[in-house]
Amino acid sequence: MSRLIKLFLLSTMIAVSCHAQAPAFRVLPWNGHKAAISLTFDDARPVQLDVAVPELNKRHLRATFFVSVSKLTRMDDWRKARLQGHEIGNHSVTHEHANTLNKATEETQVEDAKEFLESNFNTGVSIFAYPYAELSPGLLYWVKRYDFAARGWRGDGNLLYVTADTTPDWYNLPSQAVFTSYGPEVYREWIDRDMSMGAWTTIQIHGIGDPSTGFEPMPEDTFIALLDYLKEQESKGLWVAPFGEVAAYLRAQKIVEEAKPEADGGQQKWTWAAPAPFPNGVMLKATVERGKRLYQNGREIRPDDKGEYRIAFDQHELIARGAQ
Repeated sequence: MSRLIKLFLLSTMIAVSCHAQAPAFRVLPWNGHKAAISLTFDDARPVQLDVAVPELNKRHLRATFFVSVSKLTRMDDWRKARLQGHEIGNHSVTHEHANTLNKATEETQVEDAKEFLESNFNTGVSIFAYPYAELSPGLLYWVKRYDFAARGWRGDGNLLYVTADTTPDWYNLPSQAVFTSYGPEVYREWIDRDMSMGAWTTIQIHGIGDPSTGFEPMPEDTFIALLDYLKEQESKGLWVAPFGEVAAYLRAQKIVEEAKPEADGGQQKWTWAAPAPFPNGVMLKATVERGKRLYQNGREIRPDDKGEYRIAFDQHELIARGAQ
């Protein structure tokens, strides 16, 4: 009997301990969606304005355009695309191979392009895509200084799909490039796999249609089929969003999840710091343990009609009160 009592007490202590350690809230991955995907376009090609942007807009899809400053023309059209919800990213000044740069030009390629884009688009630009997907220690140094996330090639270990339970290399986030020979079934498989894994993948596109439009141009009918399939999967829980938006959500999620709560007068308090630079206005969706109430900036956060809460990452703190 004594042994049974000890076992009972031990199991009770374990249960209480587990309950005490249970988080008061849970950040929902991918902004509350099943998976995420980002369409990115490189080099500021005219076909991207003439074909990609109109077709994206027809379907209310948003994408990222990594532009090289030296190739920018039709600035008013690019500004209009940004105002329509598309994202502008840094793809360097002149799109050079990494091994041709020295210490001075490495900084110039990153910083000068960033300053030009921010002044001409009147917005912060803190994402980068490496020309030719080539990294070097010097280039990486400046990218880390001026950006919070960067698109690479296949990432560490040839990873193509980033799952919400892993912490990726923020400065070599993977992408997979389209090729002219690929048919619509290839991209459907990419999207289906992304959805089945509950992950995030980034697609890299240059030209569309004619070979003169860019590297490995995607046939226009294949491009249309890709967009149509993305729109179909969006209705099934896929988050189709710009690269920087998804990267910012995931990085903010990781930072908040790593914060340790402190007991403070019958409440729990989490505090965190954002990396610099980092975009403003990131909101995290979360669910809350029954009986708990969340507060930021002295005000209670109310759930929406789905019972989800919106945590402002910019506040750098979160308080939970209620059942212990």
